[in-house]
This record gives sequence, C-alpha cells and structure tokens, in this order.
Amino acid sequence: MDTPRPNALIGIIFLAGIVAIVVSSAQAGDNDTGPLIGFDRDPLNATYLIEGQALPLADGMRTSVAAPGSATITKTMVLGKPVYGDLTGDGNKDAAVLLTHDPGGSGTFYYVAVALNVKNRFQGTNAVLIGDRIAPRDMGVGNGIVKINYLDRLPEEPMSAPPSVRKTSILVLNDNRLEAVTPQYDLEQILEGWVTIGHEVRSFEPCEQKQALWLNGDAPALKEIMHAYSQALPQAAPYQKLLMLLGGERTPPPAEGFGAEYEAGFRATRLVQVTLKGNCTGEVFNFGASEKYGRKITFDLDRLDASGLIGTEKSKRALAYEFCIPATILCKNEVQPIDPTLQVIPGSPGRIGCGSNESLCVGSTFQPNYKRVLQQLADLTYIQRIDQSYFE
Repeated sequence: MDTPRPNALIGIIFLAGIVAIVVSSAQAGDNDTGPLIGFDRDPLNATYLIEGQALPLADGMRTSVAAPGSATITKTMVLGKPVYGDLTGDGNKDAAVLLTHDPGGSGTFYYVAVALNVKNRFQGTNAVLIGDRIAPRDMGVGNGIVKINYLDRLPEEPMSAPPSVRKTSILVLNDNRLEAVTPQYDLEQILEGWVTIGHEVRSFEPCEQKQALWLNGDAPALKEIMHAYSQALPQAAPYQKLLMLLGGERTPPPAEGFGAEYEAGFRATRLVQVTLKGNCTGEVFNFGASEKYGRKITFDLDRLDASGLIGTEKSKRALAYEFCIPATILCKNEVQPIDPTLQVIPGSPGRIGCGSNESLCVGSTFQPNYKRVLQQLADLTYIQRIDQSYFE
C-alpha cells in the first residue's frame, strides 16, 4: 500500500479543516436567531426579517408564493426612500426603511426596519409592525432613534374609513434588535430633548416644543436621569446640555421654588436612552414624495422615471395604483377623462378597502404626464388617498 506523502497529508488535513469550518458555520447559521441578516451595498437590496421570515429584497421589492403549492402571492416593498442617519453612534450613516407587506389578504401591513452600515455594506434587522392600511406622513432618523408620524383609525372605526388620527411611533435599537418604545399609560409621551442639571436648574427641553420644562422632584425616573447625566458628563461645564429620550407627561409647574419660574413641569416616568453626541435635527423623508404631490398619494413618485417606470435598466416596469370613488355615474365620468388608464370596478374593495357604496379605480403610471394626472385625481375632494396597487 502506498504511503501518503507529507505534502499530500498536509493537503488532506487542510481540506478537512476547511470542510469542518464550513459545516460549523452552516450549523451556526441554522441556529442563529439574531436579528442581523443579509449584507448588501444598498439598503434596497438588504434582507429584512418580517414575522420571523427573512425576506431578501431586490431594488426595494420582493414577490413570493405564500406557501408551497399556494396561488397566493406575498408582496413586500420599500415605500418611499431609505432615510439615513447614525443609529449606533459609530459615525456611519445607517438606514431606516418603511416596508409595506401584503400577505395576500385584504390587509396591507406597514413595518419599519433598519439596515445597519457595517463597513459600507448594509445589514438588515427585524421589522416592527406599525399598522394595517395606515397613511404614513414622514419618517426621521437621528440620535439612535427612528420616528415615524402617520394617520390611523380609531379602534371602533372600520378599515374602510380613511385614516385620520395622528399617531407617532418611536423605535430604538437594543442589541441590534429594533424595538418600539410604546407609552406605558394613556398620558405618557415619549419625547427626545435636552436635559440640563445644575445649581438652580433641572430642566428638560423637548426637541419639538422648544420650551424648557422643569423636571419634577417627585418623578419616578429623576434619580436615574441625574445619575446618567453625571456619568455621561463627569467634568462638564456648568449647565451643559445632554440629549435624552424620556417617557413622561407635562404637568403644571411647582407652586414654589426654582421650578415655579417655568411655564410647565415634566414628570419623567422612565429614561429610555442617552445620546452623548447628537442634536435635535436629522434626515426626514415625507411620504407621497413631498408636499408638491400632496399627502393623498402614499407612494414615492420620485422613484419613477420620466416615462412612469420603476426599477433597474434591465427590469423597468410600470407602477399600478388604486383609489376609491363614490359609486355614481357622475364621479366615474369625472375621473375617466382625467386618467384614461383607469379601470372602474364597482363593488370591489381592492387592497385599499373600498366600501359597499364605492367603486374601485385602478390606473397605471405608464402614461404621458402621469404626475399631473395623479395630482388632478388627488385634488378631487371625494378621493381620500391613492395607494400603490399589487396584483397576483
């Protein structure tokens, strides 16, 4: 029997080592339940985790079969554009995206996810549900938080009712997992702002209010706030400001003492986050492209080219949209001359949720002057909103 030569033995050992590493890595990947998944140089091509399922996007979109052998199609896409800002404090700009997820039923669910910048490649996280068939207004990123403003419905309202209740959701990263910071009771507000502590001063100035509030002495979180302030600024100059994210509620000012000079107080119930380097500004994206297109149009027209097409040069496609009108001949005769691509379908709710006395209208951006057409439709008072449409 031939004896293996030393070089051959080395090669066999080296190859076996590689195989062991690959097997070990594969096993680790199978057991990995962490929220960080899939790298790409563009957050529109990153992989995000929705309800435990990893969804790799291509140019901000993904279409897949809901289950093996099923005719139902699940569609996921980035609404608008990624919003960039530093979420980890490393000086690199990460990205936040608003995802619409249509699992094939009547609902269109909105999620916020983050793509972390790791050496100029973006790695997706888990997505956090914001709501079903909401109307997003704007989303901002900065100082380690993501903030989205949107319109929703009252709990007793049907889904066919247009969203009209203003809401805000704030999300933060916790060990690379995105989490929503939800109020713990009805009056609690989650506010970001400047905390200043010093002789005769104990104030909180929320970024959006531009009014300093006295930090009440009976606040449950006051000791934690003061400790965090002294730890973050051990040798700070007098009255130095520190950015914090606090939960709490406004109160009347104290009747006496230094706080009596303030117009209002703030009863801090919890300290959510401290930001050593930050400010009250950050990148904000207004959905519906911008005010020039109006807030009724809930998708980003600026992603379309002059011909009304979206996608890469090799895979251009038109974008379909839908809206509801009253089921009358008068309304039908008004919208069809504006938009010759429209199909008017009485009695169909569509994805948008038209009511029993409404007709579903479906159109396409692949037409001349599509932006002007959409703006004219949005100017009609009986059209509440215009959503992107999806097909099986």
